[in-house]
Amino acid sequence: MPARRDIVWERLDRPGLEHLVLAVAPDGITGDSALVLAIDGSTARLRYTIHCDGAWRTQAASIAIEHDGQRRLLELARDAAGAWHVDGIHRSELDSCFEIDFAATPFTNTMPIRQFGLKHGESRVQRALYITVPELSVRVDEQEYTRLDAADPPRRFRYRGLSTGFVAEVEVDEDGIVTDYPPGWRRR
Repeated sequence: MPARRDIVWERLDRPGLEHLVLAVAPDGITGDSALVLAIDGSTARLRYTIHCDGAWRTQAASIAIEHDGQRRLLELARDAAGAWHVDGIHRSELDSCFEIDFAATPFTNTMPIRQFGLKHGESRVQRALYITVPELSVRVDEQEYTRLDAADPPRRFRYRGLSTGFVAEVEVDEDGIVTDYPPGWRRR
């Protein structure tokens, strides 16, 4: 039976709360989450499920948002060859993407942090499949992660959006799950 964790993050820069139920087993990880988030002066409800293999590599994700009277759905899947499919359609421009990054949550930072295995001071650049909110549009985003500490297991990383110039120092727990992601999120 998978180990289960309940994780709650609070948004720091605007009203918002996320509750993630994380199930971790040797052969796979599932994150199932519900969010309430202020976007453009109104409230949005989001729900997502991310399925990873035992190495924290995303295999599939489904995302739903209700905002301003509209409901949007997005389905992502990576096939055995590493090709990405969006709503069942292969998108070849995404095939070079290492991981997904869903703008609404700090959870998707966990996947590259867990997979990279960075040493103190080491950096790695990835192309991410970036999902915008509230549109749920998908694009490629260049990102860099740098390990900032020598702790074992590591606790601090710098995230840098090479496409956007955004920089944040991310703190994680002993399992690599984000605890603090200023200016956006903090675990409660």
